[in-house]
Amino acid sequence: MNYYINPSALTGVFAVPNSVVDRYFKLSKAEHIKVLLFVLRNMSNDPTDSFIAEECGVSEYDVKEALLYWADAGIIVPKNAPDFKGKEEKVAVKRNEKPSRQDIAKRSLTDTKIQYLLGEAQKRFARNLKDNEARTLVWLYDDQGLDVSLILLVIQYALLKGKGNIGFIESICLDLLEKGVESIADADRELHKRDISEKCWQTVSAVFGIEKRKPSKKESETAELWLNDWGVSKETLTLAYDECVNKKSKFSFAYVAKIIENWHKNGMKPTEKKKPIEKDNFVTYDIDLFEKMINAKD
Repeated sequence: MNYYINPSALTGVFAVPNSVVDRYFKLSKAEHIKVLLFVLRNMSNDPTDSFIAEECGVSEYDVKEALLYWADAGIIVPKNAPDFKGKEEKVAVKRNEKPSRQDIAKRSLTDTKIQYLLGEAQKRFARNLKDNEARTLVWLYDDQGLDVSLILLVIQYALLKGKGNIGFIESICLDLLEKGVESIADADRELHKRDISEKCWQTVSAVFGIEKRKPSKKESETAELWLNDWGVSKETLTLAYDECVNKKSKFSFAYVAKIIENWHKNGMKPTEKKKPIEKDNFVTYDIDLFEKMINAKD
């Protein structure tokens, strides 16, 4: 970068938490950043939502959305929540039973985050939410303790993959919960890892002719190890498959894994060690020359 901070600009400064840039900057919307910077600069003045909206050039809805986003991230704390102890200490009472429509209506009246969650989910689906979708989303937030921003990230991820059904969204959310993922940044990394794992398995299953099915945890990890860590090519996978079938007369994933592991340990690259087939006159011929010879006999 061919620029430096002008010293005269540092005569007036205010603090910005490191995590805003380190963990949330890439994933935050421009409105989120504008509102947060204005709030941090004017925290002592206690600005209203309408004043923030006017000064930032955004709508009041954008302001409310941004404040909820940064509250979920643990950067700001609602003044009207005396029992709020920060994101890291939030403990949810987990219940397996999902709320009823009446429960959701009651909770929406007292919790603006639920209002925001359902409203944003509706926008992403571009339609009204079905009863079971609303119940599941509120259950993930209210009973399982997942942040609103994280749930919305998963919804966006599912829609981009063409799997915008609530069952898939729920399974991803619970998987992130089981892995202890709490922040947007960590969730984004985990979803990226999931994508890589899926692509690796798609490649391996296609080469081996495995029917379309969900791989076991071991199979998924092995496929990712081969392609993502060891850089095994499709050609090498094919050679390992052929060697397995030639020796065992059937396909065995475990046996192929052993072959590839041995090749990797010995530093072998089978695709480079294949000897070219020698062009003997009795097995290889030039079609044009062959036709000329026939014509000459005529």
